[in-house]
Amino acid sequence: MDIERLSKCVKLKLEQSYMKATLVPLHAFEESVSVEDFLDFLENNGIVHGILEETIGKIVEDIGHWIEPVIIAMGSEPISGDDGYIKPISTNDGTPIDKDSDFVDLRSFTQIPSVKKGDRIADIIHHTEGVPGMNVKGEPVPTKPGKPIKLKKCKNAIIDHPSDGLYATADGQISYQKRAVHVLPIYEVKGDLDLKTGNLSFIGNIHIHGDVPSGYTISAEGDIRINGIVEASTLKAGGSVFIRNGIAGQGKAVIEAGSDLHTGYINQGTVKVGGDLHVRLINYSDIVVDGSIFCQKGKGIIFGGHISAGKDIFVNQTGTNLMTKTYLYLGTPGHILDQCNHLSRQISIEEDNLKKLKTLQETLESKYEPNRDEKEMLLLLKVKNTYGQTECLLDGLKKELDELTEDLVPDNDQVLVVNGVIYPGVEVTFGKYKRVMPHEYKAIELKLASSEVVIQSLR
Repeated sequence: MDIERLSKCVKLKLEQSYMKATLVPLHAFEESVSVEDFLDFLENNGIVHGILEETIGKIVEDIGHWIEPVIIAMGSEPISGDDGYIKPISTNDGTPIDKDSDFVDLRSFTQIPSVKKGDRIADIIHHTEGVPGMNVKGEPVPTKPGKPIKLKKCKNAIIDHPSDGLYATADGQISYQKRAVHVLPIYEVKGDLDLKTGNLSFIGNIHIHGDVPSGYTISAEGDIRINGIVEASTLKAGGSVFIRNGIAGQGKAVIEAGSDLHTGYINQGTVKVGGDLHVRLINYSDIVVDGSIFCQKGKGIIFGGHISAGKDIFVNQTGTNLMTKTYLYLGTPGHILDQCNHLSRQISIEEDNLKKLKTLQETLESKYEPNRDEKEMLLLLKVKNTYGQTECLLDGLKKELDELTEDLVPDNDQVLVVNGVIYPGVEVTFGKYKRVMPHEYKAIELKLASSEVVIQSLR
């Protein structure tokens, strides 16, 4: 069958920005058609990539009964680039880190990595550009490159650009943070925190070899590591927090980590994490995590309270068979959005101030210098000084806003993965869209698609 006659029997439909081509039969075929006829027809219509010849062969075999539209070509999706990141050289005991391991020994997190001056402490992994795709017409589809890592100033560590490594410039212990690696001094408590020790505030890392009873406050610029449990106390770390056993908060514990939090369980606690949360059990707690929540090791259960993640939540079970109210939120945390909006307003104000100062400076400078009186000279000097200070303030605000938005992901990219059971009574919210579980589901994934929270099976 030639192309002209075939075009009267089928309609070619292109969808998804030429990433999918579908053939729609217009009426029954009265004569035979070959695979080559279809291929010539597609080529004549500009379809040259991703053609499903096996599908076309099945159509040809049963051409007399073909009545439904069939996808006959699919474009190649672009592969997004990976973001740059800091890769630790080794774990605390010197063994290589295995990010895919199903077993995490919380005891190892309290073995603080010590380094000597000159030691290589981290690798800088650069972002990748990604791989472009191609639509069915053979046209390239641009990819999304990864974000380059923007390193902050590291304490007692320097970057060696030729080797893409970070090296310690002093003896100390490592604190891996979002965009920096610090080598810091350590303060150790050989046992439980008690009245003799009192509250702690330290510029480096803090390591407590026992428990933290109720009523204490611990603050560290680096990491905080607890070998036992934390009761109704307050912990604030510029880096990560590692608690071997767990948090028995009694409704009064407050834990804040600038980077990650690793702990066994969180019971009735208030937690704020700048990185990711790794935990085995959460119950009746208020959790805000800028990154992802990983609750898959051990029991892997979340029930009761309000749990918010800026990225993804991975859990084995959420809710209970008693329909315990459990609220899960996915998307950019409100406090991050508030900070971004505040900084944007401040930037706008300072940019307006710069324009006014520039206008005033030009007005003063336009006057012939010998004609300026002492008051005008002093005013001009003051304006120039204020202009420079405002420029510095504006640069700082813009840098702070860039750092805040660096790790944000679009609000339709998050996912809730439940490997086991999600019970009725669990409410899942993506931005302004929410879905309340009406009954029990097993092994599902929830995400936002077309302004709706959709459920997909993992099996």
